[in-house]
Amino acid sequence: MVIFSLAVGIPGLAAAATLTFNAETNLLLPNGKNLTITNDSLAESIIINADSTLTISLASDSNITFQAADGWRMKVSPEIAQDGCSGTASSISITSGSSQDVTLTISGDKCSAPGSGGGGGGGGGAAPVVVTPTNAAVAIDSGNIQTESTGITLTLSATNAATMLIANKADFSDAGSWQNYATSASWTLVSGLGVKTVYVKFRSTGGGESAAVSDTIELIAPAAKITKAITGTEGGLVSLTDNKAAITIPSGAFSGSGEITITPTASYTAPESAKGVVGNQVYDFSATVGGQAITTFDKLLTLTFTYSDENIKGINESTLAVNYWDEATKKWLSLGGTIDSAGNKITATTAHFTKFAVIGEKIAAGGDLVKLACAANAGVNDPCKAVYYLGQDGKRYVFPNEKTYKTWYSDFSTVKTISAADLAKYLIGGNATYRPGVKLVKINTDPKVYAVAGDGTLRWVTTADIAAALYGASWATTLVDDISDAFFVNYKTGSQITAVTEYSKDSIKNSSPDINTDKGL
Repeated sequence: MVIFSLAVGIPGLAAAATLTFNAETNLLLPNGKNLTITNDSLAESIIINADSTLTISLASDSNITFQAADGWRMKVSPEIAQDGCSGTASSISITSGSSQDVTLTISGDKCSAPGSGGGGGGGGGAAPVVVTPTNAAVAIDSGNIQTESTGITLTLSATNAATMLIANKADFSDAGSWQNYATSASWTLVSGLGVKTVYVKFRSTGGGESAAVSDTIELIAPAAKITKAITGTEGGLVSLTDNKAAITIPSGAFSGSGEITITPTASYTAPESAKGVVGNQVYDFSATVGGQAITTFDKLLTLTFTYSDENIKGINESTLAVNYWDEATKKWLSLGGTIDSAGNKITATTAHFTKFAVIGEKIAAGGDLVKLACAANAGVNDPCKAVYYLGQDGKRYVFPNEKTYKTWYSDFSTVKTISAADLAKYLIGGNATYRPGVKLVKINTDPKVYAVAGDGTLRWVTTADIAAALYGASWATTLVDDISDAFFVNYKTGSQITAVTEYSKDSIKNSSPDINTDKGL
């Protein structure tokens, strides 16, 4: 056992380097109470204050566990972790997703000894409270929906996460071992063209495990580039075989003989979030004359791009513009262009070569709420009254009624109005279900009351006492919604709740911040 001394009551006096505890470390507080820092704990600094509180500086990857063998209960402020009891001993595991200072306080309460009864009528000491990571999310290649490479980059986030597990299969049977939590990770997709899904779940230092979250991307074959010889005196046309991109070079645009190359690619820096790249395709235009690369020309060249209705799904066609990638500013800049909506074509002129893309404003994107415009005389049952959630899988999910909607949103201020033609581009993926942890539900033909877990999983609350402990004394009159038999089939049955500790409504609510996450879309 290692005895570890820290400054007492001297603010600012702390270790200069990160503290790594490679063995259990005892702390004797001024009030005579003892704490133990467990092996493998990590913090920036710890100060023992004169009032026996601890000021702990945490880095973004810090995780530290304190134990009190004599059972003194502990709490931290801000409340990013909760302590738990195991018999007569207590412990608290603190994990931070960002650099911050927290204060650890030892309360005057103790864990109850097993069998001592207490307020639970002989049920023993308080059950351990395990912190579960919340706000879990993953995005593949910054949200791009297509890639030509199996090697991708994941952007990850979760609150109170210490480790993470990544897999290409929903059951995690192909996941390797748990690895330290990080906000970015390289990953390899399963080979073979088509839509690929990556699954991730997170664990806290106390062992609490989040629900799995996922993202999808389509693995496509690299598009074939084309190279064509052109003379400056004659000019000419160079076009991809699918006519998605072409360049018309007038006579006199350059001197001598050269080669023009158009290289399609699905790997690119995405524009601002409110805009989308048509067909998720960027085109790199290059030229060599006399064996030397050139990027500027003496006359304007005409760029032509074609697209299908599927290519502009979710993008306002009237806002399309040819954009070029500016290396100096690292941004997409607009060239404008002339749109031929009947021919699904846009043209623009330029006197230089770089990467080009057709970009437009998004009508709606995954995570948006959408509906149709309503006429002044529209009735309550008019189709325009229906609100849909757009999933990351490219489908729309129906809210069966306002009660379901209100478990996710407080009002309708964020609902976007789109045309019938744009709405029809999104197939219906199913019905939205109640947000976990918000309400209890039942059906008229069944007296059982259910708590809602992830992806519409219903868990029978077996006693009124458990329901009251979870949702308050007025649960029966204010928090139970009847679900129509017709919509009850949207749900599935999970395990029963036979003890209060088997269901944390706040943790499970935080694990489903949106419908994409809840359904694992």
